[in-house]
Amino acid sequence: MLDQAQIDRLRQTDAGEFPVLSVYVNLEPGPDSLRTLPPRIKDLLAQVEISSESLPRPQRLSIREDVRALSRDVGRFGTDLGHGVAIFLSSGAGIDEQFALPGPVRDRAIVDAGPYTRPLEAMIEHYQSYCVTVIGRRIGSIFRFSMDQLDTWEEMRDEEIRKANYGGFSGYEEQRVRARAEEMAARHYRHVAERLAELRRTDGGFDLLIVGGSDVHVAGLLDVLPTDVAAVMAGTFVVDPGTMTPATVLEHARRVAAEWEVEEERRLVADLFDAAASGGTAILGLEEACVAVNRRAVEVLYIQAERTTPGSVCLECERVTCETGSVCAICGGELSAVPDVVDRLSELVRSTGGRVRHILNEGPLAEVEAGALLRYVSPMVDPT
Repeated sequence: MLDQAQIDRLRQTDAGEFPVLSVYVNLEPGPDSLRTLPPRIKDLLAQVEISSESLPRPQRLSIREDVRALSRDVGRFGTDLGHGVAIFLSSGAGIDEQFALPGPVRDRAIVDAGPYTRPLEAMIEHYQSYCVTVIGRRIGSIFRFSMDQLDTWEEMRDEEIRKANYGGFSGYEEQRVRARAEEMAARHYRHVAERLAELRRTDGGFDLLIVGGSDVHVAGLLDVLPTDVAAVMAGTFVVDPGTMTPATVLEHARRVAAEWEVEEERRLVADLFDAAASGGTAILGLEEACVAVNRRAVEVLYIQAERTTPGSVCLECERVTCETGSVCAICGGELSAVPDVVDRLSELVRSTGGRVRHILNEGPLAEVEAGALLRYVSPMVDPT
């Protein structure tokens, strides 16, 4: 299962002087997916050979061997329809890594100095860990999903008091039973809430909480959730605890989480644009982001997922730029081309203690490609 530790390890891979070929392929649902896979891979690898023609001979030969290896073994991309595959190769450096991805990914092939991990990082953000609780009158089922797969499942049961409709003397007995039932239900809600708090505060924790069941039981649980657990509440859904399955619970969770994600991204981007418009500590645009990152001024870098823009890195002053020439405009050093300038900006932001946020849904950020919240305001000029 893909996790952040795997991505960190991959990002730290040292290929030395040899380039790394990163190939992402989507296995689309439907009968035609496997039939179209060989020509799609062939087109991707043909572009790789063309783009690597200008590399020094040892590097070019390494890439050529990688292309041949994948061309001979298309079967290694698998048959898991509806998901993606990522392969990282460098015959010269002895690198051969493969990851089965939890969801679809855009076809692409990137040749760079190291593994191209930005699609993996965006996927980690998208497939957050969900804790889904289905609450009933006396049963609470707690599901934990990670990377779109069921991780754990547990069930909590409390004593059941049936609400018998009989009167007794002036209805007192009925009132007593009803009061007892309400008391037991409240205790059941508290027990489930306490367990959720325990799970939330463990090392693994969870990113989002989603609650399902009938409206009355969902409301009862929400009323007693601790503050830190309620803070990660993403939404609710209606389901019958007696007929649910883990598969149906996951489908509900996907829908609720997707709706939450759209709203959360809309809010974040709106706040970013508002801060930039008011002259606060925010900037918009890829060029402006390059300048801010070079100044080590970025606290949070916002980038539109699935977009790649070529650029350069200066081998002397290490300035990241959208320029594609051969000489650095600031220090006169040699510029080295990179296939995705945003990937390099992301690495630099993380190395200086900042955070990177991938925006997956199309919106205003797509028009400017990137934006950033800054640690401080200063004239946006390159530091060198």
